[in-house]
Amino acid sequence: MYIDLEAVKSYCRIDGNDEDELIQAFVDTAKGYLEGAGVPEPEADDPRYLLCVKAMVLEFYDHRGMTESVTPSAIPGLANMVVQLKLEAEAERIVRSET
Repeated sequence: MYIDLEAVKSYCRIDGNDEDELIQAFVDTAKGYLEGAGVPEPEADDPRYLLCVKAMVLEFYDHRGMTESVTPSAIPGLANMVVQLKLEAEAERIVRSET
């Protein structure tokens, strides 16, 4: 699924292009986090997946350089959305394996 960098920057209210490399690294990190949590990147657009990525990028961006330990699961509602996406992916794998 393609994630538009400008859409992510708009969600995070980031102007200009000075931090594009950093924002793209946060997008890649969020996608990796979701993959590690059992949520594969969807082939088609999924607004929940996109919202998860955007919310994590905003969290990473807002807390960059801080020494406190903040995890993406601290974002309200994110953990529930990740579990929902994970269960749907698992159900799809099961259906595919049965056919």
